[in-house]
Amino acid sequence: MEDFIYQLSKEILSDLHLEKMLINISDKIKSYIGAERASLFVYDDENNTLNSVVLLADTGKIKSVQIPVSKESIAGYTALSKKILNIKDVHDFDELYKIDKELRYHSHWLYIPEVKTESVISVPITRDGKVIGVFQAINKEGGFTKEDEKKLKKLAPLIALAIDRAVYLNRLEMLRSIEKTVLENVKEGVALIDLNLKVKEVNSSFIEMLGYRFLEEDIIGRSIFEIIPRLKEYEKKMDFVIQNQISEEISLEIMRIKIIPINWECFTRKDIKYLALIFNFPHG
Repeated sequence: MEDFIYQLSKEILSDLHLEKMLINISDKIKSYIGAERASLFVYDDENNTLNSVVLLADTGKIKSVQIPVSKESIAGYTALSKKILNIKDVHDFDELYKIDKELRYHSHWLYIPEVKTESVISVPITRDGKVIGVFQAINKEGGFTKEDEKKLKKLAPLIALAIDRAVYLNRLEMLRSIEKTVLENVKEGVALIDLNLKVKEVNSSFIEMLGYRFLEEDIIGRSIFEIIPRLKEYEKKMDFVIQNQISEEISLEIMRIKIIPINWECFTRKDIKYLALIFNFPHG
């Protein structure tokens, strides 16, 4: 099992896309325990739902899945009870009734034509006593065993790490999308530079301001002083902004330039990650 844990850890740390990570982690654990299909759900405490994606075998397309946390589904009940459910036949009302008289089978697999669910194992994934997700696998010949329960219980902390990373990547993608939208919808030229004063992002107005002498790919990764040498005169001013987290404004010929510290809230460290240089220049 130690070798599998090592391989799964590598998968978690190497995947940089939320949907791909959820599918790949589920697929690897599914194969390890001998199940037909599996899903890893992320708990959304704001909407009290379990969210995931599944890969449709007939089309290869990804389908988003959202399940309310309630006794109306096995995954939802797992999140509520924080207990592992190992069910031999989800269509056996008596078996469900013995677990809880209100428990019902209403699975996301119902919406996938090629899958008919029989046995299910559903595992709560917790962090500091709070549910952050649910791992669920279906259909194993002869049903899931106590040994499968032990394996998944041992894997639960690693699955929790996968969920934490998935949430982090989702937040990062959201911020990236916001950043791109803002950059491309302001008239001023904007350049985002890192603390080494190298260019990380620019918008189309910045390219226009330079008279289209550079392509975007020619700018990214280069020192801002290589692109606009005159800014070298204001290097101490940029250092001041970094050290004091205070915006400053400078003049450069006919342009006014705002230097703004950017502090990304999504990172565990709270120090500045970028400086935004906003160039207010005459158009036309």
